[in-house]
Amino acid sequence: MHHRMIFPLLFVALLSLALALPAAAQEAPPAEPPPYTFGGSITFTYLPPADMTITNAEIFIQEVEGGIESIAGTATISEGQATYILDLNKNSLRAFSEVEYWFEITPAEQAPFATPHQRFFYEDNRFTWQTLEGGPFRVHWYEGDVSVGQNVLNAAQAGLERARLLLGPIPDPQITNIYVYASGQELQSALRLGGLTWVAGHADPDLALVMVSLPTGPDQKRETERQIPHELMHIFMYQITGDGYAYIPTWFKEGVASANELRPNADYYVILNNAVGKDSLIPLINLCQSFPKDANVYLAYAEADSFVRYLHQQYGANGLSAMMTSYAGGAGCEVGSQPAVGSTLTQLERSWQREVLGQEVILAALESLLPWLILLAVVLVAPVILTVANLRSRKHQKEKASLAA
Repeated sequence: MHHRMIFPLLFVALLSLALALPAAAQEAPPAEPPPYTFGGSITFTYLPPADMTITNAEIFIQEVEGGIESIAGTATISEGQATYILDLNKNSLRAFSEVEYWFEITPAEQAPFATPHQRFFYEDNRFTWQTLEGGPFRVHWYEGDVSVGQNVLNAAQAGLERARLLLGPIPDPQITNIYVYASGQELQSALRLGGLTWVAGHADPDLALVMVSLPTGPDQKRETERQIPHELMHIFMYQITGDGYAYIPTWFKEGVASANELRPNADYYVILNNAVGKDSLIPLINLCQSFPKDANVYLAYAEADSFVRYLHQQYGANGLSAMMTSYAGGAGCEVGSQPAVGSTLTQLERSWQREVLGQEVILAALESLLPWLILLAVVLVAPVILTVANLRSRKHQKEKASLAA
């Protein structure tokens, strides 16, 4: 073929290919999320092609990142389409989680088949959220101006830097969403509707999600600097340890999170002093799996906070990081600290009580003074005993003399 004919043909071929590529690469538009009322219900539907008659339809629903077990149900067939209404009072979904679902369809004309898996974001749509992003943090709030979001963002970034002082080098975390509720009641309702019962703040480490309540008022900034770094520390520990996070003792998780707060809780010192005075400290071995569900939870937090701060003072970030790694690897609560710092939990607890709480100072002083106290007792008591004996002897002699007379 002559070279003059090659170029026109090549141009036509390339033009045809260019025109065909967009059509081939074009994906179907994403499906609209199913309509839902947060905490109420979600309505899932499947509308088949006009020439298909559905005889049965099953639906399967699950959170993309763990959470609930898969939900399965049978859809209702009406007017040619399948409909399933999920009651969220009976089957809770975590707020701000990504949800996946699909149908398994049984048509009258052909073999059963599964529909493509579809996903949607289950957001608390009771509120209109504002958003501010900086670094690895994305802040969402619905009450107040941009200063609310900026204060939270500042506390998050400061919390990350403080976390690096406590645990050593921490890589930049993945994008973490922080949702700020304007009242504790609204946060509690969101958590309750999601099947959870936390009160002040909550972190979902596997979702890289933090939820807090920061009511407007003079305490908002202080609570922001306390709650945000606390909850974020749970995210950081999870992203470092992965599934091993589940094995870390509760006292360690909550103690490190409390130590990461930009403003220490002054109430903890009062609570600890009262417990020492009443000899009612909770043994740390009892705080490995969980914290108490009653008023003692505040004492548990106070102990964990003080104990972890003591460990950091004694062993530094390397010691805390090594302990976290040991525990995340499955080492037991009592012995997990030994490979990291050379002491068991019980030994560390005794040192903390002695050096920080002063619980054994008086006992140690009494033990060292015991020989001198015994000698002092002998010196002081012996004359008293002799004096009493002499008085009794004289009284007895007088009684005998009076009888003889």
